[in-house]
Amino acid sequence: MDVSELKQIPLFAEVPDEQLHKIAPFTSLTSAGEGKTVIREGGYSNDFYAIQEGTVKVERDGENLAELGPGDVFGEQGLLDKQERSASVIATSAVRLIRIEHWELSRMQKAMPEVIEELRRKVDERTSD
Repeated sequence: MDVSELKQIPLFAEVPDEQLHKIAPFTSLTSAGEGKTVIREGGYSNDFYAIQEGTVKVERDGENLAELGPGDVFGEQGLLDKQERSASVIATSAVRLIRIEHWELSRMQKAMPEVIEELRRKVDERTSD
């Protein structure tokens, strides 16, 4: 993946290119059609996603928790807390996603701790709502 694509995501916007070059090879683009479940509540936490295009909804026990769009990330909580997925994420339009594998978190912690801190802050905000 090209670093410029990662820079479009607010989480990575301020990270220097040389640091992003370390994780870019381990990210991939994926897509899902409207209505497709990207993450299933209770499933394994193997990766997290950043939305490049499109929208998704976040649901827990069938209750709508949030609507997310370009630039938003999801799936990070299960990885950071090493737990099962706490909610389902369903595409509400065709979506294009940047997928970051779970083993990249340790590389990111070393290369760009500020990104991990921002992910942790996002998790704390979501769990305090």
